[in-house]
Amino acid sequence: MHTVDLALQSGRMLQRKQTGFVHFCHQSEDRLTHDTIPVLENALFALSLFRSRLSDNVLEGKGLIEKLLAFEVEGNFPTYLHEYPKCLDPYLGLRLLPVLFWITVDFSHVIGDLKEKLENCINRILAQVDKTDLPDWVQFRLDAFNGKIGSLPKTFYHWSEALISLQLAEKKGADITAILEEVSKLWHPELSLYTGPALRRHQDGHTPELSLFDLFLCQWQKKFPKRAEKLQAVHLRGALIRPLRFELNFPSKPVPYIHFASEEECPLFIAWETHTFVLAKRHLQVEGNAKELVLHLGEEEDDIGMNFFLDHHSDHEIFVNGEKATTFEQKDVLEIRSKELLIKLRFSVEDGRYLGVLMRGNRPSQHACRGEDHFTAFDWRIAIRTVSKGKAPIRVHLEVCQQMQESQQPLPLHASHYPHTELSQ
Repeated sequence: MHTVDLALQSGRMLQRKQTGFVHFCHQSEDRLTHDTIPVLENALFALSLFRSRLSDNVLEGKGLIEKLLAFEVEGNFPTYLHEYPKCLDPYLGLRLLPVLFWITVDFSHVIGDLKEKLENCINRILAQVDKTDLPDWVQFRLDAFNGKIGSLPKTFYHWSEALISLQLAEKKGADITAILEEVSKLWHPELSLYTGPALRRHQDGHTPELSLFDLFLCQWQKKFPKRAEKLQAVHLRGALIRPLRFELNFPSKPVPYIHFASEEECPLFIAWETHTFVLAKRHLQVEGNAKELVLHLGEEEDDIGMNFFLDHHSDHEIFVNGEKATTFEQKDVLEIRSKELLIKLRFSVEDGRYLGVLMRGNRPSQHACRGEDHFTAFDWRIAIRTVSKGKAPIRVHLEVCQQMQESQQPLPLHASHYPHTELSQ
């Protein structure tokens, strides 16, 4: 599997025969209606056509780029063709820059006069950028285009954009080996999952949402999880992922992976196989560590002030004091049994009264609740209701361990159920 192949397949899936363009709308509420024609996604589709290196596809990609160039407005482009000549994204030209650059560099021998048009367009894109108060990712890309490496990103989103820029910097002569070695430390090779800091951890249904960062690292690791196989618009950005000149080393990390950061939207994040368990921070001040959470309720909290979320899956069973239940009280032991993994939770508080409730729901940053799935609950929600609020914080004692597997099968109930062996005479 290759990200270019996935980009090409995704483009074909979104392409309309009537126009030849990719139709996609980022703001689509039902995730099904896509009537608009985005410039960036069509440029990415054109790049994937070029990189397939099939003559018919190259000609189609060349024609598509020529059509898009007609919508340039002084070094920038409209987000969707119907918005022309308005350019609502001041940095869309810089998002297109890597696409135009790689077509110019890799396919100059087959695009003829289009090469000069692309080079002139690139120069206008760079000239129109206001150099004051630039977003971090924009400054990083401008530095990279000049063969320099700026300040490293601090957020998950900026890392995705930075990986695109780093490839430009390498082509311009910069050495990116050491930086990519640092990037590999943000990746869990067994779970195919980003493990660095993230203010939000986006979810798509029952699994983490697929991102451009995921596609980069999956391609370089040469390992694709199942969630990366379902074609979607983000695969178009995979057309920008280029092979490395060297092999990346991915340090091993434990499974399950446990992450705690009090400033994040989900301070507690546990991942194993394809599953995740998180604490949502809404109206909470979180302290402590991954083994003992200290939760302070805010003044604005509703009657359900604390929420843990577990993806709803047949692998999971939830028990209260060893029995199935839908509610639990303070000092009860809540167990989440998931194949070989066991998560134990115990809540304690010095004053006040709280009641735990098990229900279906959706974690923050869940993006699958649109269209036919608008009212679908993709998670188990472990909620703590406030009966009478106390002044002391709530402490959550957390234990994560491997479940013991039964080494022997249960004994049969009757002697006739035992296997019989004939004795030799």
